[in-house]
Amino acid sequence: MLLCRHCLDDRGCETTHERFFPEGLRLLYSEGAAIRVWRWRMHTNRLPRRRRPWKFGLLLVFLVALSGHGATYHVGPSGDDTWAGTEAAPWRTIQHALDEAAAGDTVFVREGTYAEHIESVRAGTDGAPIVVSSAPGETAKIDGTASAWNTGVVIIHDCIHLVGLEVMNWSEIGIWVEGAGGTEIRDCVVHEASYGVGFAAGAHDFVLERVEIYRFDLYGFDASPSGGPDCYGGTLRDCIAHTGRTPGQNVDGFALGHGNQSGFEFIRCETYAVYDGFDISADDTTLSQCSAHNNGNAGFKSWADGVVITNCLAYGNDVCNLELDWDGDPGITTVWNCTFFDAPVFNIWVENAGDTLVLHNSILAGGDNIGLAFEQHATPNYVGNHNVFHNRNVGRAIVVGYTDEFSLADIEAGTWTGYSGQDGSSLVASSETLLFADPAAPDLHLAVGSPALDAGTNVGAPAIDFDGTPRPQGPAHDCGAYEQVIDASAIPRLRQYVSS
Repeated sequence: MLLCRHCLDDRGCETTHERFFPEGLRLLYSEGAAIRVWRWRMHTNRLPRRRRPWKFGLLLVFLVALSGHGATYHVGPSGDDTWAGTEAAPWRTIQHALDEAAAGDTVFVREGTYAEHIESVRAGTDGAPIVVSSAPGETAKIDGTASAWNTGVVIIHDCIHLVGLEVMNWSEIGIWVEGAGGTEIRDCVVHEASYGVGFAAGAHDFVLERVEIYRFDLYGFDASPSGGPDCYGGTLRDCIAHTGRTPGQNVDGFALGHGNQSGFEFIRCETYAVYDGFDISADDTTLSQCSAHNNGNAGFKSWADGVVITNCLAYGNDVCNLELDWDGDPGITTVWNCTFFDAPVFNIWVENAGDTLVLHNSILAGGDNIGLAFEQHATPNYVGNHNVFHNRNVGRAIVVGYTDEFSLADIEAGTWTGYSGQDGSSLVASSETLLFADPAAPDLHLAVGSPALDAGTNVGAPAIDFDGTPRPQGPAHDCGAYEQVIDASAIPRLRQYVSS
């Protein structure tokens, strides 16, 4: 039974009270239900054609919810908590608004800085969340500079939504979600904190969308049991985690901590200038159209089973672009149509023969040392075909146990296939410039006449590429994260960031 704003969260709604329409504010955030315009900024040193979320201060503008779908309250820096909480007489603190808000209610926070820690008081429902949002076109900043608390926002109740807030300057955690389900964080920026956004103790079925997290010490985003139940069912879409505050610190961009967690999805997320980009220890996790670059150690790390990495980019990471790390239990990591480029030590490293790497339609190029490395003397844990191999150290394109080494010429001659039984239809590229449009930039779209064109298999391959371009454009899938566009006028704009 839904609660109304006349009732507390532990009481049933009286029959004489007005009921909320179940879909209420959900309509506000569903695709196409409101005009949503947001402005984006481009990072420097980005690959072309990849649009990114705005820097703080450039916020989502959206329509006010339809009348009758819950109460609307207002908070402003010149308000007073003894006032009515209306637009003309706003409250002063966000916490007071949360003390009053019930399922289906929306709190609009006016432009300004709020030196307060805030914490959820009661739950929303799936159809009627409690929404705390910056006012349309404005930026509300939750600033811990002068606060006695160490965490900015704490959510311990279900169906709490945060929209368009900037959370900054907290000695420990920017946003902490513990045990709650149905949390949604959209168009928010979190920075200057030891930890960015953390989910713990059974938090589940949450969504982060267009969230930017930067200048943190230990992680940008993390979901971990933290001594409680496992987290599960999280989706991150169009999020960015970048720029650890301490060079050399073991800081993760996006992390799924240890335990028996499962069922996460990363879509079009990016991480850079941290130590490890994506550190994945949760089973059945998918990463699609993501990029990890210019990090201090690895781009992608997989510790789990059922990890699927599709249409992703990793380049310029200081040690390795993809690691399969051993957690004591066998696992399978599957890679489709990815591009791994410019790795000083390993392009891909498989630590233990108990873990299996499945590699199809991918490009491994620009390795200074070893392209594909198997730490132990076994290759039954490798299944791969229709890949393109290039390595600057041409004699160490593939190495098994640091004794059995295969050059690019060995791959081309079939020696590696005879040894492993794999990569019978894979190819070798003699030059980075033959593969990519501009490897120096880097622009890792395929060059005209690239050997990766139409070199993949269509069977089991993804239907789009990193940019959202439909695959295949030719008779077969191109290898790597990008499909070369034959007729741009015929390509629908699937990778859409501005909708109306």
